[in-house]
Amino acid sequence: MGTEVTEHSTRRMIFRHITHHPGVSFGVIRRVFGLAESTLRYHLNYLESHQEIKSFIDGRNKRYYPNREYIFSPRAEPEQSAHQLSRTQERLIKNIQAAPGITQKELIQKTRLKRITIAYNIRKLLDFGVVRKEPNGRNVCYYYISDAELREKILKRLITKLLNDEIDEKTFLALKRKLM
Repeated sequence: MGTEVTEHSTRRMIFRHITHHPGVSFGVIRRVFGLAESTLRYHLNYLESHQEIKSFIDGRNKRYYPNREYIFSPRAEPEQSAHQLSRTQERLIKNIQAAPGITQKELIQKTRLKRITIAYNIRKLLDFGVVRKEPNGRNVCYYYISDAELREKILKRLITKLLNDEIDEKTFLALKRKLM
């Protein structure tokens, strides 16, 4: 977060709350901090205009999310920059590892997080390649991707890049060595 964005303590608190509770609604933020509607709207607009957060309309609620990509560094592809997972994402991964094939409904019961928070974070974990989903009748089951599966997936991507002349053979071999 840029220094001018964090200069205001209220704005900093709002941003931290959104980071720890992605998908939080305007009304919840207002109740948590006891802010006037106009004050909260000002700070949210400021954060959004500085691209620190993004918002989406969900029915009658406007929901706020951090505008950052969290990538768990040990599992990132060699050419990706490293960030870290949010606490919520780490919590979801632990639950998925403990119960392979867990459904979103079961995650809601175990973590007591809201459905929208789980959906947002699962989508991020799927994008990062840390979790995979498989349909099972009416449900979707989630599985943690083991390091071996992840290495195989990354190797396939690297081979595709090599075959498409997106990387040269020397780069491919160097990345392959790092991967193994």
